Amino acid sequence: MPNQLFKVTSTSLHENYQVINKARGKSIVLDEPEAFGGTDIGLSPVEALLAGLGSCKAIAGRMFAEKLGIKLHELEVEVSGNLNTDGFLGDENVKIGFTDIHATYRVKADNTEAEISHFVEFVESHCPVGDTLINPASISFDTTII
Repeated sequence: MPNQLFKVTSTSLHENYQVINKARGKSIVLDEPEAFGGTDIGLSPVEALLAGLGSCKAIAGRMFAEKLGIKLHELEVEVSGNLNTDGFLGDENVKIGFTDIHATYRVKADNTEAEISHFVEFVESHCPVGDTLINPASISFDTTII
């Protein structure tokens, strides 16, 4: 299958830090918690990043379970990360983004522990979002004055 272009348009709204994100006719609003000046109506961007990673792992798990002989009943992936907000707020001595991210899999399946471990390792190695975080994509930008 050839490369596919995925695209999201993020538009800042006029309510504090709310941003509407649109792709393929779908939309989701991201915001900041009230403690950071937001209205707390949606996930923060860093929570959305963790959600994207966890969702990718969960989808990959569902997608590959049968192929790997996993009799999957339930799959939950909890993703957490440490981020010191002082970096974002201007402290040049502090990393701006996450310093570490950890995923915990909760798997209910009619398989052995070894089979489930192999399954989780396979999912980890086949998650496009995880791969992008581990092996960063090049990021570029341009500006249009409107």
